[in-house]
Amino acid sequence: MMHYRTFPSMKNILIIPLLVLLLAACAAKQEVFDPVAKFAEAEKYMQEESFENARKAYQEIQEKATDRSYDADIMLRIADTYFGEEKYEEALVEYQAFLNFHPVNKNASYAQYQIAMCSFKQLPTIDRDPSITRSALKEFEKLVQKYPKSPYRDQARRNMAVCRERLAAYELYVARFYHKKGSYAAAAARAEGLLKDYPDALIEKDALLLAGRSYAELGKREQALQSLEKLVRKYPAMRGDAADLIKELRTK
Repeated sequence: MMHYRTFPSMKNILIIPLLVLLLAACAAKQEVFDPVAKFAEAEKYMQEESFENARKAYQEIQEKATDRSYDADIMLRIADTYFGEEKYEEALVEYQAFLNFHPVNKNASYAQYQIAMCSFKQLPTIDRDPSITRSALKEFEKLVQKYPKSPYRDQARRNMAVCRERLAAYELYVARFYHKKGSYAAAAARAEGLLKDYPDALIEKDALLLAGRSYAELGKREQALQSLEKLVRKYPAMRGDAADLIKELRTK
């Protein structure tokens, strides 16, 4: 007896693709994007300092969420992920973008503080170009002026003091370099600039002593005595460093 291969009926042929479509529709329904859950996932990554994973999750919210109320928070969080990775240039761009789009947001002062911190975290040693230090100081000053009630104001002021001391130290470093090579006029000028721009800096006494010695080398007796006598008045403990030179200048 011969056996013949049987084929599905037309009815069955139609049912199969309909089932496939139905299953696909169900799967699509189950995969509806949940921004709240994704945000919680991203925040968990942030707590774990898994910044790259957090950033990917935040960016997914940006791309898929229909609720735009997340936008400001997401922009700030993405900036924070770069900051957490010490990618300060990228972080600065993101914080600035946040301020450009959300200038009156409740977190605007935080973004401004973080902009300053991107430079502050990269402060160079006193023998290097201080442009980053100047940038940090400028951005902290902007925070204090623009957001006087900011909770970051006091810390910003403390950081400003650090920046000013660094800048003063750089000026003293340059002034000593000039003095060492015999460029006394340049040394005196840098020391005087330090005293003018950074009054009451911790290294003021060193600047006064260097200015006095530089003026003495230039034969400028009055300017030398003015610097050295101010040094002795304000910092009595420095009398020993200046006494011999003061005595010498007074006898001329």
